[in-house]
Amino acid sequence: MAEAGSTEYLRKLLRKADEHCSAGSSDTVSTFYRNKPSSYFDDIKDKHNNIMEPYLKDHGGDPRCPINGRLKGLFFNVTLQGGTIPHKSPFGARRVKLPLSEVFNDSANLYFADFYCKRSRIHYVTLVLTRSGSDADRFCQQHLLKLDPQGNRYLSKKSSIYKTLDRDAVHVEVMYTESVDLTNRDLTSTPTIGQGQSTPGGIPKTVGCSICNVV
Repeated sequence: MAEAGSTEYLRKLLRKADEHCSAGSSDTVSTFYRNKPSSYFDDIKDKHNNIMEPYLKDHGGDPRCPINGRLKGLFFNVTLQGGTIPHKSPFGARRVKLPLSEVFNDSANLYFADFYCKRSRIHYVTLVLTRSGSDADRFCQQHLLKLDPQGNRYLSKKSSIYKTLDRDAVHVEVMYTESVDLTNRDLTSTPTIGQGQSTPGGIPKTVGCSICNVV
């Protein structure tokens, strides 16, 4: 089990997220999507046999997030805008999509890891999706809060129906802890927002936000 202090901190953080997101509704979804620069995908094709491999989580978000610098994964987004996947992305001009049914199945576990905002004051809920029994899953069992896959507001599944949170200025991001084979997957071009790539090292949580800071 996780250390008592860190578990209690995460519980308080989850309560903060639940409180802020209680007014939200839900969207039916079927797809994870991930944007990165073209060079990222070219490197995977040329040097990694088209396998997108998990890498160590940076130190963005809450500084007390248990996965920072300790757990490897691939970040995907699931939040829709106006009922559809956003047309633009701040993370890169190429996008890959992953069917939820492929990864969020009965052999997967879902965990809550973080709730934070950046300078834009958009809030992010960070989930971790693991393969049951994997090393990553054992880590999450010890350090994170396991969510009911059918009964949480952020990403749930009932039979073949998947739903995610629909709340203004809140994005749900999911760190998937397994490799993904890009063979036969379409990569699409998308316009970018801002610098058009992730910030090295991650962006820290906004200090003093009453919505997502635990007192």
